[in-house]
Amino acid sequence: MSDVVAERRKVLLVDDCISERDLYEAVLETEFDVVTAARGLDALAIAAAERPDAVVLDVVMPGLDGWETCTRLKVDPATADTPVVLLTGVDDPDLSGHALAVGADGVEHKPCAPDRLLDRIHGVITKRGKAVWGS
Repeated sequence: MSDVVAERRKVLLVDDCISERDLYEAVLETEFDVVTAARGLDALAIAAAERPDAVVLDVVMPGLDGWETCTRLKVDPATADTPVVLLTGVDDPDLSGHALAVGADGVEHKPCAPDRLLDRIHGVITKRGKAVWGS
């Protein structure tokens, strides 16, 4: 039997709403090391420096919104392969299409059940580089 402890994966959680960020951070901390950001520009810098295994990104934020943040993450060679899951309360009939257009690997609606969010993140990490979609 090996004494090697499996390294926890790191997730960057980006949401400008403190209460939602705290809620989802508590959910994610059960299985991941979590780094947080409140703004898109901060997320870009943290993602490049920290190299998370996945990013969970709110769509509606002041300044650089989630759509633009995701686009920038996906065009930067340092973060292009990092899976991005959009987590949003946006009511858009073509949400999945819009998410695909900016390079997201998945999208979940708020409020998102903890098990569903954890499953989605595990899925995009496991299939890194291959989009994981579902309703």
